[in-house]
Amino acid sequence: MASGKISPRQKMINMMYLVLTAMLAMNVSAEILNAFRTVNESITTTNNVLSSKNNETYTSLKTALEDPQQKVKAAIWNPVALDVKSKSTEMMDFLEKAKQEIITNSDRKKENGVEVYKEDDLDAASRLMIEEKKGEKLYNKILQYKKDVLGSFKNVQGLSPRELEALNQNLKSFESSLPIDMKVPNSREGQKQEQNGKTWANNSFHMTPSIAAVTIISKLQNDVKNTEATLADYCLQQIGRVPVVYDKFAAIAFANTTYCMPGEEIEVKAGVGAFNEAAKPQISIGGASVSLTDGVAIQKKTAGSPGEYSIPVTIRFTAPSGEVLTKQETIKYTVGQPSGSALMLDKMNVVYIGLENPITVSSGTGDDRTSVTASGGGITLTKKGPGKYIVKATTVGQGTINITSGKQNTPFTLRVKRVPDPLASIGGTIFTQKVSKGTLSAQVGLVAKKPNDFEFDVNFEVVGFDYVYTSKGEAFPGIASGPVFPEALKNYIKGAKSKDVFTFENVKVKGPDGQVRKVNGLAVTIQ
Repeated sequence: MASGKISPRQKMINMMYLVLTAMLAMNVSAEILNAFRTVNESITTTNNVLSSKNNETYTSLKTALEDPQQKVKAAIWNPVALDVKSKSTEMMDFLEKAKQEIITNSDRKKENGVEVYKEDDLDAASRLMIEEKKGEKLYNKILQYKKDVLGSFKNVQGLSPRELEALNQNLKSFESSLPIDMKVPNSREGQKQEQNGKTWANNSFHMTPSIAAVTIISKLQNDVKNTEATLADYCLQQIGRVPVVYDKFAAIAFANTTYCMPGEEIEVKAGVGAFNEAAKPQISIGGASVSLTDGVAIQKKTAGSPGEYSIPVTIRFTAPSGEVLTKQETIKYTVGQPSGSALMLDKMNVVYIGLENPITVSSGTGDDRTSVTASGGGITLTKKGPGKYIVKATTVGQGTINITSGKQNTPFTLRVKRVPDPLASIGGTIFTQKVSKGTLSAQVGLVAKKPNDFEFDVNFEVVGFDYVYTSKGEAFPGIASGPVFPEALKNYIKGAKSKDVFTFENVKVKGPDGQVRKVNGLAVTIQ
């Protein structure tokens, strides 16, 4: 600007130029504001998806408390998960209050029934977060939250020494792998900055438009939600997986029947409940040593003449303490006279909807003089050979198989159940875990696997799923029709970086009953 003597009119022009230049310097372009608005909406959508997913996890934990096979483990891990949930909810509420305070101080109002605020306000965030030091409080509270949720695992009761050791190792891993990161980056000149709340607040909120400040806090909420999901899923995994180390041992001995006919085969099984090779069981049935097959000793006998019989069983095993324990059992059975009727389910003591359930029917009058009918549970019978039938059912509840032999009618009550839900996996091998980008890229899509302990060979078809790709706090949701990864998802996988997360939810599968059902999803993190 020229110096020297100038006219009053030129002074006024110069002054107006300075004011205009200052206004232009302070103006934030509409494109930038729109970009922040889009990112904030995307993060908010992801947070809602994570909330739904976390609620499903807590429901599964609650259900496990009612399952006789899971309730012991569930009683250990459910309280831990609920404590994580409580601390996470408190942190989310605190962050939401901070967002709303920035919006309120940015001229919040309603226009045409829609709430709006001055998104390009450069004063509200600076004043609240820096001058009033609320940013330092937020910084300290986030770091304390991370300590507190990990602290929820510090005093878990009821774990064996090996399980406790594994937990401590996982907690060390969580220290670095959880998404909460409040590090202050180096300055533009490459100089290291102090790692404290004041510096973090200055870097995050100094002359920051209100929409950008709101987006930053939404990102922190996303970190909290992901942290909650990681820890809640970990609790559920501890309930669902088969333990390797056992606190108690239960010696078992039983026969496949306690009543049989001459010429029929009697099968005696004995072993140690929750078998582990470390137990080193030695089993004697009827005075003869019997080797183990898959942890169980099996001896077969042929029923003799009618009467009552008993078979002594001796089980010796080593407890974790090193103590050798011995358990004596006696198997009693009766060989009856050839009369009456019998029904044996060849697979299990349950009839499953949509499956061909094989049964065997016998009676004292022979197959040609035996009538077999069914009622209830939508049960139908198809004869496959002498004494061999296929049972199909359509309705959950109970059904009855009636065997008429001569003048005697014998009813047998059966339970009718749905085939258990399958487990969603990637390619049939990858569940909720960390995976390499190369491993994930090699997969074609989702596969529904039947539970390992389910007797029947049954196939489930994945008919659709939702997915969310989360990278650096930004979420990219999508929908798939069928089991195969859509092209958009494949591209996300190709461009994924370490710590990026792929979440698969609302997984729908169709089973042998033809019904579409929703099963639990999964999430994987790129290593």
